Amino acid sequence: MSLYGLSAIVLTLAAVLSVMVFVSYRKRLAEVEAASEAGTDLTLEQIEQVFSSTMVERTVGYVLIAAIAYLIFQTIQQGFDFALLMIGATLYTGLIFLADRLITRKQREKLLKKAGRDLPNFEEQTDKAALEPGLIENSRAFFPILVFVFLLRSFLVEPFQIPSGSMKPTLEIHDFILVNRFAYGVRMPITNKVIVPVADPVQGDVIVFKPPHDPDKNFIKRVIAVPGDLVQYDYARKILRVNGEVVNKAFIEKTSDDVASYNLYNEILPEREHLIYTNQGRALRSPYEWLPVSGVVVPEGKYFVMGDNRDNSQDARYWEGIRRVVENDPNNTGNNAWGFVDENAILGKAFVVWMHWEGFYPTFGRAGSIQ
Repeated sequence: MSLYGLSAIVLTLAAVLSVMVFVSYRKRLAEVEAASEAGTDLTLEQIEQVFSSTMVERTVGYVLIAAIAYLIFQTIQQGFDFALLMIGATLYTGLIFLADRLITRKQREKLLKKAGRDLPNFEEQTDKAALEPGLIENSRAFFPILVFVFLLRSFLVEPFQIPSGSMKPTLEIHDFILVNRFAYGVRMPITNKVIVPVADPVQGDVIVFKPPHDPDKNFIKRVIAVPGDLVQYDYARKILRVNGEVVNKAFIEKTSDDVASYNLYNEILPEREHLIYTNQGRALRSPYEWLPVSGVVVPEGKYFVMGDNRDNSQDARYWEGIRRVVENDPNNTGNNAWGFVDENAILGKAFVVWMHWEGFYPTFGRAGSIQ
């Protein structure tokens, strides 16, 4: 099942549970209030019954919890945008919190005040945490926490998982990283538009962004060229030039993993040195190569990015070529529309690996700053 289908099931269960709880809760409150106004003395059993969930409500609640847990697990496994879950959880708990204040809070407080007057030792005999349905209690408890976390990850730090090997050897599949959302400016949640500029990305920065060819996903690559730079790439000889100067790389060793055999280099950019892989053997021709021999100048407000696993990375070297094929635009009327990352698509600067999780248990042997 897709994440969207699973999300739809979770939303449906949440809506059903919410309606069931509030309808049943209001009915029980009204019945006790009517009996009280008729002169019937309140009992502790009546109070506890008002705030007790029915068997059906508990069953739906357990199913909802299981579905949410599975959705979170699948989101982590598939590297999906966790922000959508955070927004959904914040909105849902906020709506439950608001509905309680508007629909049931006054009745509940009135009933509890009367119980405090009529029942001896009511305060001592009653667990206050149990004096409302679990859905309302938990929503009121989690809503401010979720708001805080949402604001934290929207403006300061956000976690991401590495879903592919395009950034080897710097980042491995299943690395969990932290991204500095504040590095390039304060951005509006959802729209990601910069409202308070702080700094601009520089050559060598590892950034997380929404790629132009697939804006529903998050990608991570290294900034190779910034606005105004001339970029040239010799696909056959795997030579990168920026502003006419060859980007030097010092050979370290030959290495391999279960995917391919590589040459390990130390690449030297003006702002940072870092490790890269190239495949052993000559380069394979891709139908999506689009950079001309003369190169292209990075437009204002755009950035040119590449993966550190140079021969195994779908990056800015190929996106524009994909567009020209998909849109049947060999004459480039789109003006290199997919060739660069827009500054408003950048989510932040990756700065640390904090965990690696492959298998049943997380490990922390790869924890450290990102070069």
